[in-house]
Amino acid sequence: MGLGPFSESALSEQSTAILAEQLRLVMRSPVPIYFGAATAVVAASCLQGALPSALLDGWAAVMLLWQGARYLLWRRFQELRTDDERAGWARHIALIWSLTGLLWGVFGAAYFLPDDPEARFFMLFIVTTNIAGGAVVASSYVPAHAGYIAGMAIPCIVAFIANGTRYSLLLAAMTIGYALAARGSALFGNVGVADLIRLQVERGKLIRSLREAKEAADLANQIKSRFLANMSHELRTPLNAIIGFSELMRDEMFGPVGNRRYMGYIADINNSGRHLLDIVNDVLDLSKLEAGSMRLSRETVDPAALAAECLKVVEPQAAAVGVRLRIDADPALRVEGDTVRLKQILLNLLSNAVKFSPPDGEVVVSIKPVAGGGLTMAVRDSGIGMDAAGIATALQPFGQIENAWTKRHPGTGLGLPLAKSLAELHDGKLAIESELDRGTTVTVLFPPTRVTRVEGSSLAAA
Repeated sequence: MGLGPFSESALSEQSTAILAEQLRLVMRSPVPIYFGAATAVVAASCLQGALPSALLDGWAAVMLLWQGARYLLWRRFQELRTDDERAGWARHIALIWSLTGLLWGVFGAAYFLPDDPEARFFMLFIVTTNIAGGAVVASSYVPAHAGYIAGMAIPCIVAFIANGTRYSLLLAAMTIGYALAARGSALFGNVGVADLIRLQVERGKLIRSLREAKEAADLANQIKSRFLANMSHELRTPLNAIIGFSELMRDEMFGPVGNRRYMGYIADINNSGRHLLDIVNDVLDLSKLEAGSMRLSRETVDPAALAAECLKVVEPQAAAVGVRLRIDADPALRVEGDTVRLKQILLNLLSNAVKFSPPDGEVVVSIKPVAGGGLTMAVRDSGIGMDAAGIATALQPFGQIENAWTKRHPGTGLGLPLAKSLAELHDGKLAIESELDRGTTVTVLFPPTRVTRVEGSSLAAA
Protein backbone atom coordinates (compact mmCIF):
# COMPACT_ATOMS: atom_id res chain seq x y z
CA MET A 1 0.00 0.00 0.00
CA GLY A 2 1.38 3.42 -0.96
CA LEU A 3 1.90 6.08 1.62
CA GLY A 4 0.38 8.82 -0.54
CA PRO A 5 1.97 12.15 -1.41
CA PHE A 6 1.40 13.73 1.97
CA SER A 7 2.84 10.81 3.93
CA GLU A 8 5.85 10.54 1.65
CA SER A 9 6.47 14.26 2.01
CA ALA A 10 6.23 14.01 5.79
CA LEU A 11 8.57 11.01 5.80
CA SER A 12 11.10 12.86 3.61
CA GLU A 13 10.92 15.88 5.89
CA GLN A 14 11.56 13.71 8.94
CA SER A 15 14.51 11.95 7.24
CA THR A 16 16.02 15.32 6.35
CA ALA A 17 15.60 16.53 9.94
CA ILE A 18 17.24 13.37 11.32
CA LEU A 19 20.18 13.64 8.90
CA ALA A 20 20.62 17.32 9.72
CA GLU A 21 20.68 16.55 13.44
CA GLN A 22 23.25 13.76 12.93
CA LEU A 23 25.51 16.15 11.02
CA ARG A 24 25.00 18.83 13.67
CA LEU A 25 26.16 16.40 16.35
CA VAL A 26 29.29 15.55 14.36
CA MET A 27 30.05 19.25 13.82
CA ARG A 28 28.85 20.51 17.19
CA SER A 29 32.24 21.57 18.52
CA PRO A 30 35.63 22.74 17.16
CA VAL A 31 37.47 20.91 19.97
CA PRO A 32 38.48 17.94 17.73
CA ILE A 33 40.08 20.45 15.35
CA TYR A 34 42.02 22.14 18.17
CA PHE A 35 43.06 18.74 19.52
CA GLY A 36 44.20 17.53 16.09
CA ALA A 37 46.30 20.65 15.47
CA ALA A 38 47.86 20.51 18.95
CA THR A 39 48.61 16.80 18.62
CA ALA A 40 50.28 17.38 15.22
CA VAL A 41 52.52 20.07 16.73
CA VAL A 42 53.43 17.83 19.70
CA ALA A 43 54.16 14.88 17.41
CA ALA A 44 56.35 16.95 15.06
CA SER A 45 58.27 18.42 17.99
CA CYS A 46 58.84 15.16 19.84
CA LEU A 47 59.80 13.09 16.81
CA GLN A 48 62.49 15.45 15.50
CA GLY A 49 65.53 13.30 14.75
CA ALA A 50 63.53 10.08 14.93
CA LEU A 51 61.93 10.61 11.48
CA PRO A 52 63.35 12.30 8.37
CA SER A 53 62.88 16.04 8.84
CA ALA A 54 61.51 16.68 5.36
CA LEU A 55 58.91 13.97 5.78
CA LEU A 56 57.93 14.96 9.33
CA ASP A 57 57.85 18.72 8.71
CA GLY A 58 55.97 18.28 5.43
CA TRP A 59 53.37 16.10 7.10
CA ALA A 60 52.99 18.53 10.01
CA ALA A 61 52.57 21.50 7.64
CA VAL A 62 49.91 19.69 5.61
CA MET A 63 48.10 18.61 8.80
CA LEU A 64 48.07 22.16 10.23
CA LEU A 65 46.84 23.62 6.95
CA TRP A 66 44.12 20.99 6.84
CA GLN A 67 43.06 21.67 10.44
CA GLY A 68 42.80 25.36 9.55
CA ALA A 69 40.63 24.50 6.54
CA ARG A 70 38.50 22.27 8.79
CA TYR A 71 37.96 25.18 11.15
CA LEU A 72 36.78 27.43 8.31
CA LEU A 73 34.42 24.70 7.10
CA TRP A 74 33.17 24.25 10.66
CA ARG A 75 32.42 27.98 10.90
CA ARG A 76 30.57 27.84 7.60
CA PHE A 77 28.46 24.92 8.82
CA GLN A 78 27.52 26.81 12.00
CA GLU A 79 26.03 29.59 9.86
CA LEU A 80 23.51 27.21 8.27
CA ARG A 81 19.98 27.71 9.61
CA THR A 82 17.70 25.14 7.99
CA ASP A 83 17.67 21.36 8.02
CA ASP A 84 17.81 21.28 4.23
CA GLU A 85 21.00 23.35 4.23
CA ARG A 86 22.64 21.16 6.87
CA ALA A 87 21.58 17.94 5.13
CA GLY A 88 23.20 19.24 1.94
CA TRP A 89 26.57 19.04 3.70
CA ALA A 90 26.40 15.26 4.19
CA ARG A 91 29.00 14.41 1.51
CA HIS A 92 31.24 17.31 2.54
CA ILE A 93 31.36 16.14 6.14
CA ALA A 94 32.03 12.53 5.13
CA LEU A 95 34.92 13.75 2.95
CA ILE A 96 36.28 16.01 5.72
CA TRP A 97 36.51 13.14 8.17
CA SER A 98 37.90 10.75 5.54
CA LEU A 99 40.75 13.13 4.70
CA THR A 100 41.44 13.74 8.40
CA GLY A 101 41.66 9.99 9.00
CA LEU A 102 43.90 9.59 5.94
CA LEU A 103 46.40 12.17 7.23
CA TRP A 104 46.61 10.38 10.57
CA GLY A 105 46.87 7.07 8.69
CA VAL A 106 49.89 8.39 6.75
CA PHE A 107 51.46 9.34 10.08
CA GLY A 108 50.82 5.84 11.40
CA ALA A 109 52.26 4.24 8.24
CA ALA A 110 55.63 5.72 9.20
CA TYR A 111 55.64 3.48 12.27
CA PHE A 112 58.61 1.40 11.12
CA LEU A 113 60.85 4.35 10.17
CA PRO A 114 62.18 5.22 13.66
CA ASP A 115 64.78 2.89 15.13
CA ASP A 116 63.99 3.95 18.68
CA PRO A 117 61.29 1.69 20.26
CA GLU A 118 60.10 4.59 22.43
CA ALA A 119 59.52 6.72 19.32
CA ARG A 120 57.50 3.89 17.78
CA PHE A 121 55.46 3.53 20.97
CA PHE A 122 54.84 7.29 21.00
CA MET A 123 53.66 7.18 17.38
CA LEU A 124 51.37 4.24 18.16
CA PHE A 125 49.95 6.14 21.13
CA ILE A 126 49.27 9.21 18.98
CA VAL A 127 47.50 7.15 16.33
CA THR A 128 45.37 5.12 18.77
CA THR A 129 44.41 8.26 20.72
CA ASN A 130 43.22 10.01 17.57
CA ILE A 131 41.48 6.99 16.13
CA ALA A 132 39.57 6.43 19.39
CA GLY A 133 38.64 10.09 19.92
CA GLY A 134 37.70 10.74 16.32
CA ALA A 135 35.63 7.57 16.12
CA VAL A 136 33.55 8.69 19.11
CA VAL A 137 32.98 12.18 17.71
CA ALA A 138 32.07 10.94 14.22
CA SER A 139 29.90 8.04 15.42
CA SER A 140 26.67 10.04 15.04
CA TYR A 141 27.01 9.96 11.24
CA VAL A 142 27.99 6.53 9.88
CA PRO A 143 29.59 7.65 6.55
CA ALA A 144 31.87 10.11 8.40
CA HIS A 145 32.81 7.45 10.93
CA ALA A 146 33.48 4.86 8.22
CA GLY A 147 35.61 7.30 6.19
CA TYR A 148 37.64 8.27 9.25
CA ILE A 149 38.31 4.67 10.32
CA ALA A 150 39.13 3.57 6.77
CA GLY A 151 41.37 6.59 6.17
CA MET A 152 43.43 5.77 9.24
CA ALA A 153 43.43 2.00 8.92
CA ILE A 154 44.28 1.49 5.23
CA PRO A 155 47.72 3.23 5.20
CA CYS A 156 48.67 1.47 8.43
CA ILE A 157 47.56 -1.94 7.11
CA VAL A 158 49.52 -1.40 3.88
CA ALA A 159 52.64 -0.42 5.86
CA PHE A 160 52.33 -3.42 8.20
CA ILE A 161 51.90 -5.85 5.32
CA ALA A 162 54.79 -4.26 3.38
CA ASN A 163 57.09 -4.76 6.35
CA GLY A 164 56.44 -8.48 6.05
CA THR A 165 57.49 -9.67 9.51
CA ARG A 166 55.35 -11.93 11.62
CA TYR A 167 54.52 -9.22 14.13
CA SER A 168 53.80 -6.61 11.50
CA LEU A 169 51.42 -9.02 9.76
CA LEU A 170 49.79 -9.65 13.11
CA LEU A 171 49.44 -5.87 13.56
CA ALA A 172 47.81 -5.65 10.13
CA ALA A 173 45.32 -8.35 11.08
CA MET A 174 44.59 -6.64 14.40
CA THR A 175 44.07 -3.32 12.63
CA ILE A 176 41.61 -4.92 10.21
CA GLY A 177 39.80 -6.53 13.12
CA TYR A 178 39.67 -3.24 15.01
CA ALA A 179 38.35 -1.39 11.96
CA LEU A 180 35.60 -3.97 11.45
CA ALA A 181 34.70 -3.95 15.16
CA ALA A 182 34.61 -0.15 15.21
CA ARG A 183 32.41 -0.17 12.12
CA GLY A 184 29.97 -2.65 13.69
CA SER A 185 29.90 -0.77 16.97
CA ALA A 186 29.18 2.48 15.16
CA LEU A 187 26.35 0.89 13.19
CA PHE A 188 24.82 -0.57 16.35
CA GLY A 189 25.17 2.65 18.35
CA ASN A 190 23.92 4.76 15.48
CA VAL A 191 20.56 2.97 15.60
CA GLY A 192 20.03 4.25 19.13
CA VAL A 193 21.26 7.71 18.21
CA ALA A 194 18.92 7.81 15.22
CA ASP A 195 15.99 6.72 17.41
CA LEU A 196 16.74 9.47 19.94
CA ILE A 197 17.04 12.04 17.18
CA ARG A 198 13.79 10.79 15.65
CA LEU A 199 12.02 11.23 18.99
CA GLN A 200 13.51 14.69 19.34
CA VAL A 201 12.39 15.64 15.83
CA GLU A 202 8.88 14.31 16.44
CA ARG A 203 8.71 16.19 19.74
CA GLY A 204 9.79 19.37 17.99
CA LYS A 205 7.13 18.88 15.33
CA LEU A 206 4.52 18.27 18.03
CA ILE A 207 5.55 21.42 19.88
CA ARG A 208 5.36 23.43 16.67
CA SER A 209 1.95 22.01 15.81
CA LEU A 210 0.68 22.80 19.32
CA ARG A 211 2.08 26.32 19.07
CA GLU A 212 0.43 26.80 15.69
CA ALA A 213 -2.85 25.43 17.06
CA LYS A 214 -2.65 27.82 20.01
CA GLU A 215 -1.93 30.75 17.73
CA ALA A 216 -4.88 29.77 15.52
CA ALA A 217 -7.12 29.47 18.59
CA ASP A 218 -5.95 32.86 19.88
CA LEU A 219 -6.64 34.41 16.49
CA ALA A 220 -10.09 32.80 16.37
CA ASN A 221 -10.77 34.08 19.88
CA GLN A 222 -9.75 37.60 18.87
CA ILE A 223 -11.99 37.43 15.82
CA LYS A 224 -14.84 36.17 17.98
CA SER A 225 -14.31 38.97 20.51
CA ARG A 226 -14.29 41.61 17.77
CA PHE A 227 -17.39 40.06 16.21
CA LEU A 228 -19.24 40.00 19.53
CA ALA A 229 -18.20 43.58 20.29
CA ASN A 230 -19.52 44.74 16.91
CA MET A 231 -22.67 42.65 17.21
CA SER A 232 -23.32 43.92 20.72
CA HIS A 233 -23.48 47.46 19.39
CA GLU A 234 -25.65 46.41 16.46
CA LEU A 235 -28.04 44.48 18.73
CA ARG A 236 -28.13 46.81 21.73
CA THR A 237 -29.03 49.89 19.71
CA PRO A 238 -32.30 48.50 18.26
CA LEU A 239 -33.06 46.59 21.49
CA ASN A 240 -32.82 49.75 23.56
CA ALA A 241 -35.15 51.42 21.08
CA ILE A 242 -37.62 48.52 21.28
CA ILE A 243 -37.53 48.50 25.08
CA GLY A 244 -37.76 52.27 25.38
CA PHE A 245 -40.61 52.76 22.91
CA SER A 246 -42.54 49.79 24.29
CA GLU A 247 -42.30 51.33 27.77
CA LEU A 248 -43.59 54.63 26.41
CA MET A 249 -46.54 52.82 24.84
CA ARG A 250 -47.13 50.68 27.94
CA ASP A 251 -47.21 53.77 30.20
CA GLU A 252 -49.30 55.67 27.59
CA MET A 253 -47.01 58.69 27.84
CA PHE A 254 -48.57 60.41 24.82
CA GLY A 255 -52.13 59.29 25.31
CA PRO A 256 -54.19 56.12 25.64
CA VAL A 257 -53.74 53.11 23.40
CA GLY A 258 -56.85 52.71 21.29
CA ASN A 259 -57.45 49.00 21.81
CA ARG A 260 -56.62 47.62 25.26
CA ARG A 261 -55.66 44.26 23.76
CA TYR A 262 -52.52 45.94 22.48
CA MET A 263 -51.33 46.42 26.08
CA GLY A 264 -50.65 42.69 26.41
CA TYR A 265 -48.69 42.67 23.17
CA ILE A 266 -46.71 45.72 24.27
CA ALA A 267 -45.82 43.99 27.56
CA ASP A 268 -44.69 40.89 25.66
CA ILE A 269 -42.53 43.02 23.35
CA ASN A 270 -40.93 44.77 26.34
CA ASN A 271 -40.28 41.54 28.23
CA SER A 272 -38.85 39.81 25.16
CA GLY A 273 -36.59 42.78 24.42
CA ARG A 274 -35.25 42.79 27.98
CA HIS A 275 -34.73 39.02 27.87
CA LEU A 276 -32.79 39.29 24.61
CA LEU A 277 -30.70 42.15 25.99
CA ASP A 278 -29.85 40.04 29.06
CA ILE A 279 -28.73 37.20 26.76
CA VAL A 280 -26.54 39.56 24.73
CA ASN A 281 -24.96 40.92 27.92
CA ASP A 282 -24.32 37.40 29.26
CA VAL A 283 -22.68 36.28 26.02
CA LEU A 284 -20.45 39.37 26.00
CA ASP A 285 -19.46 38.86 29.63
CA LEU A 286 -18.59 35.22 28.96
CA SER A 287 -16.54 36.26 25.94
CA LYS A 288 -14.61 38.80 28.03
CA LEU A 289 -13.95 36.22 30.72
CA GLU A 290 -12.69 33.66 28.21
CA ALA A 291 -10.43 36.26 26.60
CA GLY A 292 -9.17 37.45 30.00
CA SER A 293 -10.14 41.03 29.20
CA MET A 294 -12.64 41.60 32.04
CA ARG A 295 -11.29 43.92 34.72
CA LEU A 296 -12.64 44.17 38.26
CA SER A 297 -12.87 47.22 40.45
CA ARG A 298 -11.87 46.56 44.07
CA GLU A 299 -14.05 47.95 46.82
CA THR A 300 -15.29 46.86 50.22
CA VAL A 301 -18.68 45.19 49.80
CA ASP A 302 -21.22 44.26 52.48
CA PRO A 303 -22.37 40.82 51.26
CA ALA A 304 -25.38 40.70 53.60
CA ALA A 305 -26.69 44.03 52.31
CA LEU A 306 -25.94 42.95 48.75
CA ALA A 307 -27.90 39.74 49.29
CA ALA A 308 -30.88 41.70 50.65
CA GLU A 309 -30.79 43.92 47.57
CA CYS A 310 -30.68 40.92 45.25
CA LEU A 311 -33.63 39.28 47.03
CA LYS A 312 -35.70 42.39 46.34
CA VAL A 313 -34.87 42.02 42.63
CA VAL A 314 -36.02 38.38 42.41
CA GLU A 315 -38.91 38.79 44.87
CA PRO A 316 -41.55 39.34 42.12
CA GLN A 317 -40.32 36.21 40.31
CA ALA A 318 -40.44 34.20 43.55
CA ALA A 319 -43.89 35.53 44.55
CA ALA A 320 -45.27 34.59 41.14
CA VAL A 321 -44.46 30.90 41.72
CA GLY A 322 -44.98 30.83 45.50
CA VAL A 323 -41.34 30.47 46.56
CA ARG A 324 -40.21 31.87 49.93
CA LEU A 325 -36.96 33.84 50.23
CA ARG A 326 -34.75 34.05 53.32
CA ILE A 327 -31.33 35.40 54.36
CA ASP A 328 -29.05 33.80 56.93
CA ALA A 329 -26.01 36.08 57.04
CA ASP A 330 -23.28 37.34 59.34
CA PRO A 331 -23.63 41.15 59.12
CA ALA A 332 -20.04 41.82 60.17
CA LEU A 333 -18.41 40.23 57.13
CA ARG A 334 -16.99 42.26 54.25
CA VAL A 335 -15.63 41.17 50.85
CA GLU A 336 -13.08 42.99 48.73
CA GLY A 337 -14.41 42.83 45.17
CA ASP A 338 -16.43 44.35 42.37
CA THR A 339 -19.95 45.19 43.57
CA VAL A 340 -21.53 44.83 40.13
CA ARG A 341 -19.96 41.43 39.47
CA LEU A 342 -20.70 40.10 42.97
CA LYS A 343 -24.29 41.16 42.49
CA GLN A 344 -24.30 39.40 39.11
CA ILE A 345 -23.11 36.18 40.78
CA LEU A 346 -25.87 36.31 43.39
CA LEU A 347 -28.61 37.23 40.93
CA ASN A 348 -27.65 34.37 38.60
CA LEU A 349 -27.70 31.88 41.46
CA LEU A 350 -30.95 33.22 42.92
CA SER A 351 -32.68 33.30 39.54
CA ASN A 352 -31.79 29.64 38.93
CA ALA A 353 -32.82 28.64 42.45
CA VAL A 354 -36.24 30.31 42.15
CA LYS A 355 -36.74 29.02 38.61
CA PHE A 356 -36.23 25.37 39.59
CA SER A 357 -38.01 25.41 42.97
CA PRO A 358 -41.55 24.02 43.25
CA PRO A 359 -44.49 26.05 44.61
CA ASP A 360 -44.20 26.53 48.38
CA GLY A 361 -40.47 25.90 48.07
CA GLU A 362 -37.79 27.92 49.85
CA VAL A 363 -34.59 29.62 48.72
CA VAL A 364 -32.05 30.59 51.37
CA VAL A 365 -29.01 32.85 50.96
CA SER A 366 -26.36 31.97 53.53
CA ILE A 367 -23.27 34.13 54.17
CA LYS A 368 -20.94 32.68 56.80
CA PRO A 369 -17.27 32.82 57.81
CA VAL A 370 -15.07 29.75 57.45
CA ALA A 371 -12.10 28.53 59.42
CA GLY A 372 -8.94 30.30 58.38
CA GLY A 373 -10.58 33.63 57.59
CA GLY A 374 -12.48 32.95 54.39
CA LEU A 375 -16.15 33.42 53.59
CA THR A 376 -18.86 31.33 51.95
CA MET A 377 -21.80 32.77 50.06
CA ALA A 378 -24.28 29.97 49.43
CA VAL A 379 -27.70 29.76 47.74
CA ARG A 380 -29.76 26.75 48.78
CA ASP A 381 -33.04 25.71 47.21
CA SER A 382 -35.54 22.89 47.65
CA GLY A 383 -35.92 22.30 43.92
CA ILE A 384 -35.49 19.45 41.48
CA GLY A 385 -31.76 18.93 42.05
CA MET A 386 -29.19 17.40 39.71
CA ASP A 387 -27.05 14.30 39.47
CA ALA A 388 -23.28 14.39 38.86
CA ALA A 389 -23.73 14.40 35.08
CA GLY A 390 -26.24 17.22 35.35
CA ILE A 391 -23.84 19.32 37.45
CA ALA A 392 -21.08 18.88 34.85
CA THR A 393 -23.50 19.89 32.08
CA ALA A 394 -24.79 22.91 34.00
CA LEU A 395 -21.25 24.25 34.47
CA GLN A 396 -20.60 24.20 30.72
CA PRO A 397 -21.44 27.34 28.71
CA PHE A 398 -24.90 26.91 27.12
CA GLY A 399 -25.30 23.62 29.01
CA GLN A 400 -28.94 22.57 29.36
CA ILE A 401 -30.28 19.71 31.47
CA GLU A 402 -33.13 17.96 29.71
CA ASN A 403 -36.17 17.61 31.97
CA ALA A 404 -39.71 18.88 32.36
CA TRP A 405 -38.61 21.97 34.30
CA THR A 406 -36.15 23.19 31.70
CA LYS A 407 -38.81 22.80 29.03
CA ARG A 408 -41.15 25.05 31.02
CA HIS A 409 -38.37 27.48 32.02
CA PRO A 410 -36.02 27.85 29.06
CA GLY A 411 -32.73 29.66 29.47
CA THR A 412 -29.37 30.18 27.80
CA GLY A 413 -27.35 27.96 30.13
CA LEU A 414 -24.94 30.81 30.93
CA GLY A 415 -25.91 31.62 34.54
CA LEU A 416 -23.77 29.05 36.37
CA PRO A 417 -20.74 29.25 34.02
CA LEU A 418 -20.73 33.05 34.40
CA ALA A 419 -21.06 32.82 38.18
CA LYS A 420 -18.20 30.30 38.33
CA SER A 421 -15.89 32.41 36.14
CA LEU A 422 -16.70 35.61 38.06
CA ALA A 423 -16.04 33.81 41.36
CA GLU A 424 -12.64 32.64 40.08
CA LEU A 425 -11.90 36.19 38.94
CA HIS A 426 -12.34 37.15 42.62
CA ASP A 427 -9.80 34.42 43.58
CA GLY A 428 -12.71 32.29 44.76
CA LYS A 429 -14.20 28.90 43.95
CA LEU A 430 -17.71 27.78 43.09
CA ALA A 431 -18.94 24.36 44.23
CA ILE A 432 -22.27 22.62 43.71
CA GLU A 433 -23.90 20.04 45.99
CA SER A 434 -27.11 18.60 44.66
CA GLU A 435 -29.39 15.60 44.90
CA LEU A 436 -32.25 14.74 42.61
CA ASP A 437 -35.65 15.80 44.01
CA ARG A 438 -33.97 17.12 47.17
CA GLY A 439 -32.53 20.46 46.09
CA THR A 440 -29.28 22.17 45.24
CA THR A 441 -26.74 24.26 47.16
CA VAL A 442 -24.33 26.43 45.18
CA THR A 443 -21.48 27.77 47.33
CA VAL A 444 -18.97 30.46 46.46
CA LEU A 445 -15.85 30.43 48.65
CA PHE A 446 -13.80 33.62 48.94
CA PRO A 447 -10.21 33.41 50.26
CA PRO A 448 -9.04 35.13 53.47
CA THR A 449 -7.15 37.73 51.41
CA ARG A 450 -10.49 39.17 50.25
CA VAL A 451 -12.42 38.94 53.52
CA THR A 452 -12.49 41.37 56.46
CA ARG A 453 -14.69 41.72 59.52
CA VAL A 454 -16.33 44.89 60.83
CA GLU A 455 -17.83 44.69 64.30
CA GLY A 456 -21.03 46.50 65.16
CA SER A 457 -22.70 46.05 61.73
CA SER A 458 -26.40 45.37 61.35
CA LEU A 459 -28.17 43.48 58.60
CA ALA A 460 -30.70 45.34 56.57
CA ALA A 461 -34.09 43.63 56.52
CA ALA A 462 -34.63 41.46 53.49
